[in-house]
Amino acid sequence: MNDKEKDTIKILRENLQDDPTANGNQQTETYDLAMISDSTSVTDVIKFVESHTLIGNQSIFGQIENFIGTPIPQEEAAKGIMVNAGLELLHEFNMVFSKAESGVEAVFAKYSIRRGLILLKLKQLVKKAGQSWDAWATIHVPYVSQRTRIDSMRLASRSDCHRYFFLGSERLLMLVRATEHYNVEDPIGEFMTKHGIRFNPHSSKIKKFKWAVDAALNAERLEKVGVTTADSRIVKALTQYVPSMDNNLLMTAKAVVDSNGDINRYFEKLIVGKGKEQNPLEINKVVKDFNTSGTKLIQIIDYMFRNQDTIETLNAEIVIALQEKLAELKKLANIQ
Repeated sequence: MNDKEKDTIKILRENLQDDPTANGNQQTETYDLAMISDSTSVTDVIKFVESHTLIGNQSIFGQIENFIGTPIPQEEAAKGIMVNAGLELLHEFNMVFSKAESGVEAVFAKYSIRRGLILLKLKQLVKKAGQSWDAWATIHVPYVSQRTRIDSMRLASRSDCHRYFFLGSERLLMLVRATEHYNVEDPIGEFMTKHGIRFNPHSSKIKKFKWAVDAALNAERLEKVGVTTADSRIVKALTQYVPSMDNNLLMTAKAVVDSNGDINRYFEKLIVGKGKEQNPLEINKVVKDFNTSGTKLIQIIDYMFRNQDTIETLNAEIVIALQEKLAELKKLANIQ
């Protein structure tokens, strides 16, 4: 037994002793070495969060405390002012929150690549010494799981993905897997060109860029199972609700195409259902809700006819939009 194995056993024993639930009558539990080898404590995490707010505008936290601590006023006008102030504060905080959220994802991806570069170098050294990498890493790097090692090294070995670190590790791995069969010098660059995705760090919006990449990945998945007639615009619209198409959806799409069905019409139905197929009960409920709401709207209009002073408060745009939608519905239902 080498020194590393002895250290591992020592750690196991120490953790068994520290386990408040352990007793002499229990069977020895199986411990995850990666979990044991991570010495980060709860206090470490709390201190880290306290010292890394990830938001540059520190004054906004004081504004939030003031807002939630302000008593709700009695006067309606004052309530309205407070509501508007709250909405403005929420909008401002959501902007910095989203920036921090995307930033964290990007930082982790960049660090994952760095970790992968270290692992790749270690692998070279170990193999040069004539040793098995997997066996060596299991003993000497127990704090990084095999799955994590593979993913980090895969990202590190694909330099064409490094400039897109802001997409996050998970999305980057999807890109790497989707382009493994691309026999070109810059597979991801070729992928972007194929799907008409333009990247400009100064003008590209992060959410729109991620959406475009997710839609392109979905298009690649469909192409892989033989679904090549889907309209790219419809696929992109569906991607809002289904960022990553799973095997069930892909197989259903393939079945629709193989049976000479209209895949675009099927996807449009999914878009209406926000990514889910509507069942007959839901459709019946929609029709029932329309009939009920329509009856109530007629009653409201009748009331306004009888009390014409209420007409002055009407929003003209809503009236016109309602008229247009009813005309379309009448035509669709073939109502004379």
